[in-house]
Amino acid sequence: MYTLKGSEKFNKEQLEALITKIKAIVYARVSSDGQVEKYSIDSQIELCVALAKQNGIGEDELVVLIEDGESGDNPNRPMINYVCFLLEYGIGDYVIFLHPDRMSRLLHLQGQISNRIWGLGKDMWFVEFDLDKSNPESMLNFNIQGSIAEYNKAKILANTKRGRITKIKSGKIPGINRIYGYTFDTENDTLVVNEKEKAVYLKMVEMLLVKEYSVSQIARELSLLNFPAPLGGKWYQATVSRILRNETYKGTYYHGKTQVVKNPDGTKKQVPQPREEWRQIDVPSFITEGIYKQILSKLEDLNTKKTGRPSGDYLLRGIARCGRCGGAVSSGVTTRTKTGILKYYTCQRKAKKSFEVGTGISNILCRGRNWRVDIVDEFIWKYVLGILSNPKMFIEKVIEKQADTQNSEVLYGKKKSLLKMIKDKEGERDRYTEMYAAGIIKNLKDVEDKVHAVDKQIEELKEELLFIEKGLTAALGEKDNADLIMQTLRAYEHIVNSKHLTIEDKRKITGVFIERVTLNEGTKIEIKLNFSKKKYEKMSDNKHEKVIACQSHGGS
Repeated sequence: MYTLKGSEKFNKEQLEALITKIKAIVYARVSSDGQVEKYSIDSQIELCVALAKQNGIGEDELVVLIEDGESGDNPNRPMINYVCFLLEYGIGDYVIFLHPDRMSRLLHLQGQISNRIWGLGKDMWFVEFDLDKSNPESMLNFNIQGSIAEYNKAKILANTKRGRITKIKSGKIPGINRIYGYTFDTENDTLVVNEKEKAVYLKMVEMLLVKEYSVSQIARELSLLNFPAPLGGKWYQATVSRILRNETYKGTYYHGKTQVVKNPDGTKKQVPQPREEWRQIDVPSFITEGIYKQILSKLEDLNTKKTGRPSGDYLLRGIARCGRCGGAVSSGVTTRTKTGILKYYTCQRKAKKSFEVGTGISNILCRGRNWRVDIVDEFIWKYVLGILSNPKMFIEKVIEKQADTQNSEVLYGKKKSLLKMIKDKEGERDRYTEMYAAGIIKNLKDVEDKVHAVDKQIEELKEELLFIEKGLTAALGEKDNADLIMQTLRAYEHIVNSKHLTIEDKRKITGVFIERVTLNEGTKIEIKLNFSKKKYEKMSDNKHEKVIACQSHGGS
């Protein structure tokens, strides 16, 4: 039995070897959204494997895919997508789930996933549900299961939210991340003072306001004094800054500063909420409002006076990365020479220090050389000029990147299959009507229920068809994209050699064609070209073109 989880994948050799060997794929998932689950991953797999054996499939003929910490309402789960990939590749004829709600707790997603599997000519088995896709009653029950799962999910979330609000109104905290200086009392759902950490916090405040230490000096002093750090054996500059800026120490904890929302692709992100929507909870205070304002003012002064802050007159602002650690790169470090001042690109993580508890030894997160701005900028700008003077190679790379004839063929196949399924379902709906007219089905409500179930399936199939057609439109848009890029190249070609171009103009032009520049140790520079159609649509805007054209002719 082959088992994969998270983002694990088979290599090409393994895929080829599995085509004739694997008969079924087991999919297991436990919710990540706090719902109470009936079965663990292990028990799901055990029950699904037992079902496979009942149907004559051995363990060596199974692939088990474990969805690692993904919510069932995410349409872009890695392993559910990999299920479909394996089926398309010719691996497996069946997908085994514990229950339909393991596919998704949302009815429309359950329908999309099942239609994708059936559209490939494959089938599904469920441990806790008997499904016969040729039986209207079975399909009706299948859809009812999806509706129940969606209802249960909404009910659980609503109850959870109501419980949190009730706790907050009674002065309790509904769960919390660690706040230095406090311990979370799980019995009373509140914060209580950690006296040792409170003393350290007050020492931080004294160092900042009385001794006028910088954040870096405070972190080093705390490590030398052998105070345990929140994250283990090191005091970080960022940790000290975050603690000092936290307003909880005034005696007020705010719940609801952010809200988790879903992106269109199913991923989630935290979005800041307006302050008037925050919910206030009283906690033990360490400082007054006045001292907190002094802390913020002092931190702002230190930030303003900090030397070596990045300057804006460099080409690669926002698109340069460090090849050593992947951190952002900016310009700010300078040296004086006989011929003038030299500026350097430097990794931002070189400035982010931590200090080892007990020794005070500095641990810089990234070590290595800086890169001279004048040399790097000259090289990159010449590269951009080369693209503009000889765009053929760039266009070929764009088409090579975006054209995928095999993908188009797969999408065409899916579209053809979906159209056939829609036609079959429409025929099934018509047959129910004919059977009622002929007196074979005598109860009008039975007919209406059956027709309604079929209409719902047709609606879901059409949604899937729309998704496939959008994919085909994107796959067949390479020529239009290439034409758009060529128009952009011609638009900039006549202005790039102008003596009146500012560094801001050059930066904008560079950003059109280059997505990222990676500066490595030594002299190696990696350039990732920009193939985004949206980028070219935006940068070929007439208004922007007029601005740079005006500057190129010396206008204001």
